[in-house]
Amino acid sequence: MSLSNFNLQAKVLLHPLVLFQIIDAYERRAKDVPEVLGTLLGTVAGKTGRIEITNCFSVVHRMHGDNNCHIDLDLKYDNDMLELAQIAYPQEKVVGWFSTGKAVSAAAVELHEYYERQCHSGQPLHLLMDTSLRGQRMNTRIFCPVATGVPGGTKGLMFSLLPMDIYFGSPDIVAMRHMGRQCAQPPKEAGRLLPEFVQVVDATKDIQQKLDLVLRYINDILNRKRRPDNTVGRALHDVLTSVPMVEAERFRHMLNNNMRDVLMSMTLSSMIKTQLQLSERLSNMVDA
Repeated sequence: MSLSNFNLQAKVLLHPLVLFQIIDAYERRAKDVPEVLGTLLGTVAGKTGRIEITNCFSVVHRMHGDNNCHIDLDLKYDNDMLELAQIAYPQEKVVGWFSTGKAVSAAAVELHEYYERQCHSGQPLHLLMDTSLRGQRMNTRIFCPVATGVPGGTKGLMFSLLPMDIYFGSPDIVAMRHMGRQCAQPPKEAGRLLPEFVQVVDATKDIQQKLDLVLRYINDILNRKRRPDNTVGRALHDVLTSVPMVEAERFRHMLNNNMRDVLMSMTLSSMIKTQLQLSERLSNMVDA
């Protein structure tokens, strides 16, 4: 099922990482740039036609003309970023573009024509994020351009809204819970970030509490203190049978290997962060 025949009643899955990337690009934009735009990456299921938007990157651009109806994109930068993204995630393809603002831009037709050539699977989608915080919310909408007009006459594009769901994976849920706890804290402590292993400890404690709850329920059933529930029993059976049987020594070996990978990733990320800070300070020294 291609995007050109996309069902307007179908739903698009949007990963929260995309929203944070757009917000980060908006906060880092130049002072003379009112809005940001960029390329959306994701996957399209061949049989179901389900679209998952999983990644994005901003593109350097310049608006001109009456009412900013014309746009110039840095095509070389866009192609270079797309090539790097596909090296890291070869399964992701171009599925459309994003922009910030209250309404669809006057240059949306030109952007549609460009991204239509980039999207080999069909019609590109348009993600619009309102960063004006109207109603204390960042309203996010997905549009699908639909050709309109009379045969043999004037034709145009109509941007129709699509249903959208924000998809949370297991890592996303952990991150969102941590952010929620930080937002609930007083302002003086909101900026304090906890070490990575503290998150692991918190997740382990959460799992331990849930296991204690399940064991308490099972013991109450066995001791005839509670009436058994077939629905809960089937759910517990499905959970237990889904866990693979692993020997203790093999599990310990897997855990140690994964722990080394985590430590290596933390070391590399710390080195990269330090390198970026040094480069930024050196750049500021040269400008001064």
